[in-house]
Amino acid sequence: MNLRSFIDNLTATSLAVIVHLVLLGILVVSLDWTSPSTPPRSAVEPVKAVVVDESQVAEEIEQIKRREEDKRKQEQKRTKDLELEAQKVRSQRKEEEKRLSDLQMQLAEEKRKVDEQMRRQREDAEKALADVRKQRAQQLEEIERLKRMESDMEKRRLEDEKALALLAAQHEALSQEKRKIEEAKHRSEEERTRVEEQTRKAKAAQEAEQKRLAAIAAAATAKAAQEKKEREEAERKRKAEEAKRRAEAEERRKQEEAARLQQLALEQAQLDAQRARLRDRHLAEYIGQIQATVNRNWIRPTGTAKGLKCTVKVSQIPGGEVVSVIVTKGSGNVAFDRSVENAVLRSSPLPQPKDPSLFAREIIFEFEPED
Repeated sequence: MNLRSFIDNLTATSLAVIVHLVLLGILVVSLDWTSPSTPPRSAVEPVKAVVVDESQVAEEIEQIKRREEDKRKQEQKRTKDLELEAQKVRSQRKEEEKRLSDLQMQLAEEKRKVDEQMRRQREDAEKALADVRKQRAQQLEEIERLKRMESDMEKRRLEDEKALALLAAQHEALSQEKRKIEEAKHRSEEERTRVEEQTRKAKAAQEAEQKRLAAIAAAATAKAAQEKKEREEAERKRKAEEAKRRAEAEERRKQEEAARLQQLALEQAQLDAQRARLRDRHLAEYIGQIQATVNRNWIRPTGTAKGLKCTVKVSQIPGGEVVSVIVTKGSGNVAFDRSVENAVLRSSPLPQPKDPSLFAREIIFEFEPED
């Protein structure tokens, strides 16, 4: 209503202004604004007046009124259209309010469902947290057990090192004994050569003595020959006996040397086997440390069954940084396999072996959590 009053007032005012402007325009047109080309005459000329046609003015005013009326009607129509549009907008707003109310109710229901789901998830999370704490306690117990095992393995390692040192000392003693045997053998050869040389010299002296005795006492030739024969026989027997003793001594020496070498080879084989067992044990400890570390960093996926296991191949670089992890033999549960891969990645860098020679860029082990 205020808008319509404003339009009516504006129309009346505009009409008055337009009428005055028309009259002013007529007066301005009627006036003669040109300057006279000749000097004014002394005689007074009559004033020329222009008669304004009132009917023309009335017609102009009527036209202005009609235009204003048309404009007013257009304004009224536009106002009516605006009111209809406003009514339509109010109707749409009511529909929007109803839809908003329905949406709020739907949101409230959704919120109730979400709250219920969150409550269940919170309960599940609390239950999972309790399980995690229980697993954590079990893992701490396992860590303590592993620490005790590690301490025991360290003691065994020290004992093995002492045993290895003892075996090394025994090996050195055997090597020294072997050198002594070689030196004794060399001295025996020198002694045999010296005895043979003395025998040769003694035989030469004996032959000279026999010639001298033959020249002095021919009568004693037979006796001397007999004595010579007896001495030669005795000498032959002595040499044979001495050769036999040397052969027996050499045989005994060879047998003793063979027995020592066999014993040395046996001890070396035992040492190698012990080293192999020690290496296998250290390797098993190394793999066990990796499995324990992965087990500590493993989080059981919600809803997975117990008793699952999978085989994992891990690629690492020196220092234990994990490059890649692949499940080569799955458990049949994708979530479980992915959780194991994530646990391996979280365990990077992996534990390092005590013996650097045991490090391998690729390690394959079976992961089976303690349920």
